[in-house]
Amino acid sequence: MMKKLLLFVALLGLALPLRAQDDKALAAAAAKADLKLMSFNIRYYKPGADGDNGWVARRAACLEMIRAESPDVIGFQEPHRPQIDYLKVNLPEYAEVDMGRDAATDIEKKPDGGEHLMIMYRRSKYILLDSGFFWISPTPECPSRGWDAMCRRVTVWVQLKDRKTGKEFFYFDTHFDHIGKQARAESARMMVARMKRIAGEKAAVFLSGDLNTTYDNALLDPLKAWMQSARHAAPVTDELPTFNDFGKRSLWIDFIFARNARALAYRTLVDSGRYGVPFLSDHNPVYALYKL
Repeated sequence: MMKKLLLFVALLGLALPLRAQDDKALAAAAAKADLKLMSFNIRYYKPGADGDNGWVARRAACLEMIRAESPDVIGFQEPHRPQIDYLKVNLPEYAEVDMGRDAATDIEKKPDGGEHLMIMYRRSKYILLDSGFFWISPTPECPSRGWDAMCRRVTVWVQLKDRKTGKEFFYFDTHFDHIGKQARAESARMMVARMKRIAGEKAAVFLSGDLNTTYDNALLDPLKAWMQSARHAAPVTDELPTFNDFGKRSLWIDFIFARNARALAYRTLVDSGRYGVPFLSDHNPVYALYKL
């Protein structure tokens, strides 16, 4: 027992300096960064679902996390209209663009369209130059389900301009299907084609979301050929899982990709306990720091 205790103390003694060095490197990256981009699958709202992990039990903690991390831009996956309204009311410093995967094509009407993709960006920092959405399917301009997907899937995008520096970038928030293997493969190809069409080859372009597959899967090869994953490119990074399934499983399926921007740091936020809940969602938020 004493030997085990001494070993634990020794390992702790090694871990603490490493954590301090890591925190120092992260702070240095933050000081240099032009952009802090967060991706968060917030878990859909369904009254009575998820027990103690339901949205009402988590929502205050989610707000506290966002305020503490203070990202410049956030891409959400899965929020329903009550969640969107709650975030908009309580985060007035952010403007938002959203679209429901089951919504009508007229975004101005914004009917309740089930699960949404939503982008929030800091009003004081950015000017919205353009925005749009499309369904991930062979008929992207109308509500549709692609290939062998179980659900309709939609992507929301914005073009933002930094008020201070004048730097511009495009950001795409997406969510690949969780069942259809062909749908995920086609989604990756379609995303690259659409980003090229909308943003071109030379612009700074970001994509993030729940891709429902792991990095080593060949399904993501089109994305990996055109962009870089922040988790793999950043000098300050981690290997923590992004999907926790409320404590049941651990998977690495949420990503932030970029083109024509340099990743300085990447983080997976797993310390939900500091916000008073076991889990912020069934996915852990991730963020990346970038130099444009």
